[in-house]
Amino acid sequence: MSHTKVSVIIPVWNGREYLPGCLDALLAQEYPDFEVIAVDNASVDGSAELIAEQYPQVRLIRSSRNLGFAGGCNAGLKVARGDVLVLLNQDTVVLPGWLLALVEALQQPEVGIVGCKILYPDGKTIQHAGGWIEWPLGLAHHYGHGELDQGQWDQLREVEYVTGAAMAFWGHVVKQIGGMDEGFWPGYFEDADFCFRAREKGYKILYTYKAVVLHKETTSINDPFRLSCAYQKGRLRFVLKHMPPHRFLSEFVIAEKSYQINALRGRENGPLQIAYLEAMFSVPFIAVTRWRADIQIMQALLSSLQDLFEHAMIESRGIMGDQAPRSYAEIPSLDFPSPGFPFLKWFHFLLSLPILGPFIDHLRRFFFNVAARQVIQDLIRRQEAINQLLVESVMFLYKQISLYLLKELEDGTFEWINRDPRPRD
Repeated sequence: MSHTKVSVIIPVWNGREYLPGCLDALLAQEYPDFEVIAVDNASVDGSAELIAEQYPQVRLIRSSRNLGFAGGCNAGLKVARGDVLVLLNQDTVVLPGWLLALVEALQQPEVGIVGCKILYPDGKTIQHAGGWIEWPLGLAHHYGHGELDQGQWDQLREVEYVTGAAMAFWGHVVKQIGGMDEGFWPGYFEDADFCFRAREKGYKILYTYKAVVLHKETTSINDPFRLSCAYQKGRLRFVLKHMPPHRFLSEFVIAEKSYQINALRGRENGPLQIAYLEAMFSVPFIAVTRWRADIQIMQALLSSLQDLFEHAMIESRGIMGDQAPRSYAEIPSLDFPSPGFPFLKWFHFLLSLPILGPFIDHLRRFFFNVAARQVIQDLIRRQEAINQLLVESVMFLYKQISLYLLKELEDGTFEWINRDPRPRD
């Protein structure tokens, strides 16, 4: 084990604030032979410059565009020289003994991938102690999440998957199953997919409590809407890859419609619909490369996703109910709200001046109602109609593209979607 060389790969995107803490703790690890590779995904905050100037011992790869988490990992895997490969998020701080504990855990028989005990920055609350998938919905869960760490998860044990925020694996695993699937862009579920593909080849996924990491989490995507979009798109892709088509059609679709009832009441209203559209585009490739499905199966999968999309739209309209503006209801062609397009509504500017403030506001509203309100109401109706037409156009285009791909796949052959990112000898 003393001769096991390790490569630690850090995908970087606008992480200048977190990189010093991450790199200082990593470079302080007492392990005899390891290299650090940072892949900068076209950061605009000076992340790459910081690494180049202050951490010359770190091998820096600069990408001209954002490759996403999976793409950044794969770029690092291509140049990595280690027997053991480690993925690490930019917003982590590894504790002493972390790297040695990972390498030791990989010595267990048949183990291909090892994950860590991950705590929130307070160092007391568990974020991840291994993961599991809730079927048939494909929802990802972390053992111990939100619990106070009192040693209750201090057992070396096999799990379904571990998070890519801090995971280690043998180089020969990558050669056998390929790297991270870059279709999970910008992130979410590529780590679970990687672990599930390794398990299919007979490798065990291990969680070790001895390798401890502090993780801030979701610093690369800080917008809630984009975060939900990434999660839902990743979930749909993961389910399509790891649930056979007959189960997807018979189990997932029914469960998903029940899931929509609560999901659409929160911030998933919009991201869910977008995920169904994107999944339609992915179906032909996944169905052929993953399941060797015929045209009839692929058409059934496409129809089921279209059904889920339309069901979500109707459910969304029912949930909004009386909150819809009256002008919206006057448009006969609008039966439900557009995914990702909130209802348009008035915005009122209020003056904080004492005494005169309310009087001036009243006069302003009066003149506004006389001079401009009807014009703006007409503009709102027109914009809402345009939004709906945009959604219908996108839906039509996705369906046409998917059908075109189906036709091409009837006669063509395609390589497995996950290519080996490491050069072969």
